[in-house]
Amino acid sequence: MTAHRDDSSVAPACPLNLRRLDVIVPIYKNAELVEICVRSLLDHLGEIVALKPRVILINDSPGDAPVAELLARYEGSLPELMVLRNVVNLGFVQTVNLGLELSLRDGHDVLLVNSDTQTFPGTLANLLRAAKSDPQIGFACPRSNNASICSLPHFFGGSPPTPEIAHQRWLEISRTFPAYHFSPTAVGFYLFISHAVLAAHGGLHEDFGLGYEEENDLVMRAGKVGVRAVMANQAFAFHAGSASFNLLDMDLHSHKHQNLQKLAGIHPEFLCLVRRYEGSPHFRAERLMTGLLKDAKGRIKLAFDLTGLGLHHNGTNEHAAAAVRSMALRHSNRIRVAGICSEESFEFHGLDKVPGLFREDPGAPGLHAVALRLGQPFDMHHVNVLEGAAPVNLFAMLDTIAEDCGPLAADGGFLELWDHVAEHANGLFFNSRFSEQTFCNRHPAARALPRWARLLPTRLSSYPKNARASEAKHVFVLGNHFPHKGADAAARTIARAFPSVNVVALSSETFRDNNLTSYRSGLLGNAQVEELFADASVVVLPSYVEGFGFGLMHALAAGRPVVARRIPATDEILATLDDVQGVFLFEHDSDLIQVLREAMKVTHSSARDERALSWDDWTTELADFCIALTQRDDLFDRLARRISAADRLRRALRGDALFQQTLPSPSNPAVPTATASDAAKPLDLQTLMQLDGTDFVAHAYATLLCRPADSSGLGFYVGELQKGVVKTHVLKALAASAEGRARDVKLDGLEKLFTQQQAKVPLWKRVFGAQQTR
Repeated sequence: MTAHRDDSSVAPACPLNLRRLDVIVPIYKNAELVEICVRSLLDHLGEIVALKPRVILINDSPGDAPVAELLARYEGSLPELMVLRNVVNLGFVQTVNLGLELSLRDGHDVLLVNSDTQTFPGTLANLLRAAKSDPQIGFACPRSNNASICSLPHFFGGSPPTPEIAHQRWLEISRTFPAYHFSPTAVGFYLFISHAVLAAHGGLHEDFGLGYEEENDLVMRAGKVGVRAVMANQAFAFHAGSASFNLLDMDLHSHKHQNLQKLAGIHPEFLCLVRRYEGSPHFRAERLMTGLLKDAKGRIKLAFDLTGLGLHHNGTNEHAAAAVRSMALRHSNRIRVAGICSEESFEFHGLDKVPGLFREDPGAPGLHAVALRLGQPFDMHHVNVLEGAAPVNLFAMLDTIAEDCGPLAADGGFLELWDHVAEHANGLFFNSRFSEQTFCNRHPAARALPRWARLLPTRLSSYPKNARASEAKHVFVLGNHFPHKGADAAARTIARAFPSVNVVALSSETFRDNNLTSYRSGLLGNAQVEELFADASVVVLPSYVEGFGFGLMHALAAGRPVVARRIPATDEILATLDDVQGVFLFEHDSDLIQVLREAMKVTHSSARDERALSWDDWTTELADFCIALTQRDDLFDRLARRISAADRLRRALRGDALFQQTLPSPSNPAVPTATASDAAKPLDLQTLMQLDGTDFVAHAYATLLCRPADSSGLGFYVGELQKGVVKTHVLKALAASAEGRARDVKLDGLEKLFTQQQAKVPLWKRVFGAQQTR
């Protein structure tokens, strides 16, 4: 959707269009709400005084004494305030048309205002400014708490808000929105209609009975000749919703459904336009902006993407678990911290024992203000998780080794993802100045982003070790199976140079050769690795490149002598410490043995760390950085552009499968695939419930959430089905997710659907019902 900011350097399309404005308020009972509506309108008419507004109050509730008394007080109070009275109740549509006839006769534009609304400062001025911004704009409406696609936020749980709370929520979300954007239709609760529309297309069609969808009919009639509708994002009107209709003795739900069917029959493009709009980057960005609203304790909501947290111990997992634990314990007063993670991984790393830390299912992560990933994205799924969880996306780019080492860079598919992050993330953070420099050199767009570069904690107490004297059983060579770690070559060189010394290595494979014992990294438990540190005479760190040196910190914390290659990350760490003893650096492989001989002469290492950061210090700075990102002025624009760019990237990576409308040929692949999800489309209930496994989940996403399943959600719910969870549970979980609530997928509606196996109406129609609310 095209969006526009209010740029004073560009003259409005109709700078001299000061056609007079009629504010028409049809009234049916509810004197208390009517008084709020009229008083708030009159209080702010001064904002549009140049349009010489005329207020027309039309009483369609003859015999209602409170309304009659109220309107009698207003009548004659202002020169341009008219009170019209219907002799008999005509209903909403006919009553509105009485006012529209007056406006058409006198050549005025119209602002149609429901009597259960409330006007706020700026509502009128910003709405009319948007309406006059383009010569083809014929309709404009403000944002609201309860106005279908005009609602902002789209959904926020709990009981209905007061007008003041609703207005405050809108302010928090809309702050960075464009002044207006084009939309497929407008909502009649508070609707500007230009005189040109009335002159060319007349008023509301009365065959819509008492109301609902009649304004969409008018918008569609005018739209056939190029007249457009816009939403004024900087204008807000509170809407109680259906207050007058709820007083009538009628089946409102049935009436709304019949009118929607009638509208779709007359204007078959209507639902297509609305569906396309709801799938647009702009609309999806609006939904995500709801995450900016604070929780009941006034805290921002922050989610760590821990979907890559495996059931093993390594530096990356250690970093993630320590950061999340510290953030939750240290900052629970201002941040609600959650981890998007499987239950098994959450428990394996002891995160379920952390007070104040919440777990979110990968398939339904909810909405948060900030989502961050403690590592580079290596597939599109990593981008999708953050995109769907929060408007603010933050990535830790820990190193560029995958780009710099030939074997790792051979595939190179991740480079497009890194370019995407460098251009479209809200911010980046780095575990060293070295990692920041290398990433920005390779992806220059990142220099324009907010960045935070800080060494991970170098306070020795952040890496607790068992306090016992070393038995000096072996030289411990630390690395993994990647060549840049240098562990294989260093271990063999040391074993040959010191044939009487036991050498233990974490490297590329598991084997024993004379005095050398090697374990493939990742196979040993945390306790076993800790024992190898504790019993080392010297810890050797031969890595050529690191973003940060966890091995160095663990060796220092254990008090073991260290031999390390001099690399930028090592120099950065040592620069934060004072009086460092027992650490020996070598420049080249040829120097390794001589430097190791020197290290073998000492029994321990030590350092003073008064200047070093702890995990609490580190997460405090990270928390401040995250909160600052939520206050930036480019939030919505960056979010919408990021979603649009990610859509293009997904289409490129998946061969345009996102928009395919045919099913994949395998009926139930054993491993969930992106193609199966992307090709899925909404189905009727009978067909949906006949599917199984991947097909069922993929089509459930398309049917209920109107989008392809992300890979984490697909895998999660397929796994649930394999555990014996029934299909109805999956549907209920999707409906109860933040996204399902945003789309107003009702649980009670689903219960009814389960009993209507023979229904022919598509499921999405029966769940969503009418697209508009009065």
